[in-house]
Amino acid sequence: MTNEGSQSKGMVDVQILGETYTIKSETSPEYTQRVAQHVDRTAKEVREESGVVDQKKVAILTALAVTDQLFRMREGVEVVKGLAEKRAERLQAEVLAVVEQAPGD
Repeated sequence: MTNEGSQSKGMVDVQILGETYTIKSETSPEYTQRVAQHVDRTAKEVREESGVVDQKKVAILTALAVTDQLFRMREGVEVVKGLAEKRAERLQAEVLAVVEQAPGD
């Protein structure tokens, strides 16, 4: 999992399920490594929980698991965004009420 040797700029070696892959990425090597580590952990969990050993099936199940995580995070962001917008509207109404009650200059 090093970034040394014959790698050109933007190329990062990562390991997923014991296999080494050279990834071309516009992001930092550290970020690419973190992403690959997440995929590796998820793939290992999928393999362990499902008992599936076929790499292709594990890859598909891993893609589904990571996509599920993504969708759940997006839904969570939308919920928080909605709550924040409602809170901002309430605060704006409170501020306007206070301003309207203040004696004029």
